[in-house]
Amino acid sequence: MHTRIIEDANLEQLKDFAHYSLGMVKRIDEDVYKDIEMYLYKEVYGCHFTKWLLDKALSEMMNEDGSIGGHWTIEQTTSVAKNNNIEFNHFNEYDFNYTMNLMYSDYYGAVSNDVSSYLKLARKFLEDKDSNSGKALKYYLAMK
Repeated sequence: MHTRIIEDANLEQLKDFAHYSLGMVKRIDEDVYKDIEMYLYKEVYGCHFTKWLLDKALSEMMNEDGSIGGHWTIEQTTSVAKNNNIEFNHFNEYDFNYTMNLMYSDYYGAVSNDVSSYLKLARKFLEDKDSNSGKALKYYLAMK
């Protein structure tokens, strides 16, 4: 029966149904809700960061230097990428920003504290030949 109803519903009805249903699932089981939310996210946006998710991920980042949050803005890391001929083919500018900030967060004090050190680490991480597209988001989700 639900298949027929979904096929006949208009977009507004489907949105209302999704909001209501996900709200019910969240109240009943937070873990199942998070799984459904990430499944839906990947269906809509693919396996890459968006500005919204990047902001959320950075706000949760606890850095080795004692600070919390991202060290570099999206504009700063995008500029660094362009100046170093990094092309956004298998990752986007949000994936790159997350990874640059991740490298700073995790490796501060272990490598020379300059942009080029973190750039090299981020580039190696994202351009890893053993990995496929979406590595930054997959890493973020695995660490959650």
